Amino acid sequence: MTETVSPWADPAPQAPTPPAPAPPSSPVQTWIWGTISTLVLAGWIALNMGWLWAVAAVFGVFVHEFGHVLVINWAGSGPSRIRIIPFFGGAATMTRPPQSDFKGVLIALAGPVFGLLAALPFFGLAAWTGEPAWQSGAFVIGAINLLNLAPAPPLDGSKALGPILAHIHPMLERVALLVVAALAIAWTASRGSLLLPLFIGLSVFASLRTGRMRPPAEPLSWGQWAAGLALYATALGLCAVVAGAGAMGSGVNFNFAFGNFGLGR
Repeated sequence: MTETVSPWADPAPQAPTPPAPAPPSSPVQTWIWGTISTLVLAGWIALNMGWLWAVAAVFGVFVHEFGHVLVINWAGSGPSRIRIIPFFGGAATMTRPPQSDFKGVLIALAGPVFGLLAALPFFGLAAWTGEPAWQSGAFVIGAINLLNLAPAPPLDGSKALGPILAHIHPMLERVALLVVAALAIAWTASRGSLLLPLFIGLSVFASLRTGRMRPPAEPLSWGQWAAGLALYATALGLCAVVAGAGAMGSGVNFNFAFGNFGLGR
């Protein structure tokens, strides 16, 4: 028996057509945009802080992000690649979220810890040339990684300390996020910066408006919680030591130098 379809009937529902995937960027395009982004970042830092700080910051960003890439690939969240973001720094991409919160903590801490290796050439140049100014490059690298451990999105500190706080109570992470973000915004705004407070504020808003602070993953065990907290504290200490040694060795005013990292005057 043949079913007669009226010409006035509503059309049969059609399955939605999946969107066509975006064509991948060619290696040449990736290289061109990466080079332009790097030059813009270096030029902007040089304009505000001088050429030595610009060289140290860009080199430090690459080493920092390479640390993330190594652990992302090890954790099964790769392949990863480095992206330079003009005026802000860099980012390491992930193909998929980590399977466990502990792997997420390790990925977040890998950048600041591995990134400290970038300070070694500047300490070496200071010893070889007898010119202590080179150590200010080591200070820049230590300071960048230290500030990156602040638990405010999108910094690594929020991804490392967030699961640790949430393991105690989910609201603790959100309260700490709001407090630290408010302090970070107030501090950077007091330095005359507009971009960084806006960037942090939007990131905090985007994090809090979602039901989850991060993709679902295997939660921390109490042993992993203790290990993650110890690793976070160790990373803070190492970054502080490198930044302090670089500042004292080069004669940089520590408070004034950290003020410049507000990206203002």
